[in-house]
Amino acid sequence: MKNLNFNLTEKDAATAYAKAWNSLDCSDFIKLLADDAHYSSQYVLEEQTSKKAITEYLNGKLGAVRNSDTNVTADIGIVRKGYPGRDCTILSQGDNDAVILFEINDGKIKRFDLCMPELMDARKSGVCPK
Repeated sequence: MKNLNFNLTEKDAATAYAKAWNSLDCSDFIKLLADDAHYSSQYVLEEQTSKKAITEYLNGKLGAVRNSDTNVTADIGIVRKGYPGRDCTILSQGDNDAVILFEINDGKIKRFDLCMPELMDARKSGVCPK
């Protein structure tokens, strides 16, 4: 992956996250996280509050998918409601979608949040990076 440091955009973050899910390998995505990054999900009570905790969490999630018959697809999308025009990742599993938004600070992903799609009205681009 190219060195994105201080030029990192939300679209770069969304692409890296989509690649992590489509390849079931989060190592390149983790490199983009700030040490004190936060991850939150509207479906999970506990927020992950460090790069280490997020790494363990993502490795566990991706490992569970890898070892199951579950099929998750990650697409680059654009939010149309709530935060219109923002780039995002859309995770799809069967008929269920989730939207992931990213906050960039000092060239690193400072925070990313998994949101219910109804709140964002995000549209898939058809681009599923591998």
